[in-house]
Amino acid sequence: MPAVPKSEREVRGAYLTGAVPGCGGCGREAPEDFVVEEIPLAPPGGAGDHLYLWVEKRGLPTLEAVRRLARWMGVPEEEAGYAGLKDARAVTRQWVSLRCPGREAEARLARAAQGESGPGGEIRVLHAARGRAKLRRGALRGNRFAVRLCGVTPEGERHARESLAVLEARGVPNGFGGQRFGAHGHTAEAGLALALGDDEAALAALLGSGRLEGSEADARLIEAARRFEARDYAGALALYPPSWEGERRALGRLAGGASPAQAVRALPGRERMLYGSALQAAWFNACLALRLERGLHDRLLPGDAAVSHPSGKARRVGDPAAEEEALARFALSPAGPLLGEKVLEARGEPAAVEAEAARRLGLDTEKAAAGLARMGLRGGRRPYRARLTELEVRREGEDLRLGFVLPPGAYGTEVLREAVKAEPPLGARLGWIGAAGGEAGA
Repeated sequence: MPAVPKSEREVRGAYLTGAVPGCGGCGREAPEDFVVEEIPLAPPGGAGDHLYLWVEKRGLPTLEAVRRLARWMGVPEEEAGYAGLKDARAVTRQWVSLRCPGREAEARLARAAQGESGPGGEIRVLHAARGRAKLRRGALRGNRFAVRLCGVTPEGERHARESLAVLEARGVPNGFGGQRFGAHGHTAEAGLALALGDDEAALAALLGSGRLEGSEADARLIEAARRFEARDYAGALALYPPSWEGERRALGRLAGGASPAQAVRALPGRERMLYGSALQAAWFNACLALRLERGLHDRLLPGDAAVSHPSGKARRVGDPAAEEEALARFALSPAGPLLGEKVLEARGEPAAVEAEAARRLGLDTEKAAAGLARMGLRGGRRPYRARLTELEVRREGEDLRLGFVLPPGAYGTEVLREAVKAEPPLGARLGWIGAAGGEAGA
């Protein structure tokens, strides 16, 4: 496979709704402009050792909210469960479970309701119930979104309705939103370095200045990166807020004289898994971008891997014509790869698209898949499209209100990407792959 220069390791696709202009307006000026509410599979059973909290968080990542709730209840973080990660730049409501035998947890909730110490101002506990088991990832029916776009003209409203009609008919391109790759777009690079066992590159991706290039990083993070690269680990640690737990753990170990490998092992397990899954997301997005470029995100080709929406199971397509009825009613969709050793292989043109996406990212999928398996990520298939349901569009003065439901794992920001077109089309990049892949001079 010919080497791809580091500066060119990016794939950019096309809008599905490219024939329709963006609707304009501005969104997400405040967390209340983007509201996400989880739709659970079933309510908690009402009895058991696990306390289920229906929480509202504002401007806070899910993992940080889970940490605060666990700390507040005196529960190890490993005993906490959640069904899905929600956007930090939003108001979101979801269930979080905590293993809390006994009744002290309810007493703590009662004291918090009376104004005593709670989990933190960005988190409100709206309801509590008991359940018998830990809440598992993916245990939800979907997510309901309520979005406000400010300053949309009547012509912009018409464009929004046209784009949304296309998404409703053909399916939302099921890419991973930018938030999946961290505030500075660096988590896929960290995941690749971890998968390849390059601890120094992983720390550079997480703590160095490379991730801050082209981003709106604040002065403290820029200075922390400078101190890290100058090996002033204690000085860098002093600049990170408590919410950046992984970075603080790694820097704390380095400041104490630990090796890069020991510092990497200090990262919370959930964060290491997130970095690995961000690498999976990068290759998937690259594959989807190429399918969109060719007008193929909702078409089945011979050799495609397809996922059944009711069951979530993947199978290979032989004769696409035999699947047209299932495709038309959203029972089946072509599916892209989530890197790992257990991925059902595509064949023919779909396999060539996946290989081209990997080549353009400079990604050795075989080596990376083996490393991800050691991290506990076995891979799979994800549909290239997500069904948009319960769509509502209404004008409110100069603003436009959008309401819709997406299945688990789909990103509401991808609906806005297509409707507003303030962001470029879906794509992917791996900016530090040279440092992690033994091609530092590329």
